[in-house]
Amino acid sequence: MIGAGFAGAATAYHLARSGAGGVLVVEQEPVPGFHASGRNAAMIRQCVPDEALQPLARDGAAFLRALPPDWQVPVGFKRNGSLLLASGDGVERLRRDTEVGRRLGIEVEFWTPEQARRRVPVLEGAEFDGAAWCATDGVVDIHALLTGYLKGAAARGVEIRYGCAVRSIRRAAGGFEVATGEEVVRARTIINAAGAWANAVARMAGAAELPLRACRRHLFVSGPLSWVDSGWPFVWDVSHDFYFRPEGEGLLLCACDQDEFPPGDPPVDPAVGEALAEKIARCVPRLARVSIQRCWAGLRTLSGDGKFVIGWDPRLEGFFWVAGLGGHGVTTSAAVGALAARLVRGGETEPSFSPARFDAWRSGA
Repeated sequence: MIGAGFAGAATAYHLARSGAGGVLVVEQEPVPGFHASGRNAAMIRQCVPDEALQPLARDGAAFLRALPPDWQVPVGFKRNGSLLLASGDGVERLRRDTEVGRRLGIEVEFWTPEQARRRVPVLEGAEFDGAAWCATDGVVDIHALLTGYLKGAAARGVEIRYGCAVRSIRRAAGGFEVATGEEVVRARTIINAAGAWANAVARMAGAAELPLRACRRHLFVSGPLSWVDSGWPFVWDVSHDFYFRPEGEGLLLCACDQDEFPPGDPPVDPAVGEALAEKIARCVPRLARVSIQRCWAGLRTLSGDGKFVIGWDPRLEGFFWVAGLGGHGVTTSAAVGALAARLVRGGETEPSFSPARFDAWRSGA
């Protein structure tokens, strides 16, 4: 297994729980969660605009609400709910997402703007025409969750090595030889959970690249705001692309920026803060005077069709992908890990997420 972020950690955890032995996780950084898994907004959102992803979001959230009896790490999950806002044509799309969620057993309701404003008074004067309310969403302690997966995996025999970058991969009898800085590891199977580096790992192994792109996203935190209610849900305007939620004594905000960026540690772009200020002033006037105290940038990796990539490479035997989780990795991590473990153990395929769906793209690449 290459990568100890949410994709790799949850897969290792579920492999171990299923009885798999001989699992080794290698992570290039000295600590887990240094990149995308530790730099996200920690929001659990089940109502998403993709029917294939909603069951994974539902099951991932259910896992957090009822952690297994043998789970070793306390995980704070603040169930303040979520409030998704939409305008114009986006209202009907959000209504459809709500209906799909309800059919899947997600506790989501479609609300009028008046209902939304009663729940979050700062939305008075905001620009939107409808909302979706999901009471079982919330904010999770991402570092505790990631640690829980890794500790649970280690307790069942999974070996985890940090500061262990993969230098090369070559085919060998019965599998692969993976060279790190200190040794060569023989493996029958490689699970590629390398996030923004997934295509780099594929190239080393001799697999064709997939249409994956790493994108930079910024998060901003305000100073203390006396009028913020810590019980507010996170509020996400899906038509104008921004969100905010309580954070400490202030707010965490995001402009939903998504510029392609090379794998690594992305710098902050001051222009994104200006774009956020413009969106906020136009769409939520009562937030217009919020001052930003700090900000950071991280990467999220998206596939060409927006769906996850979970499955066996169709051309390279023994090479398995868990990649392209985009902004849904925290919410879906438990379900993604369980699905990946099942497919790895059973040699099965899940067509919705299989890398084989990109064969035509690979042929033309």
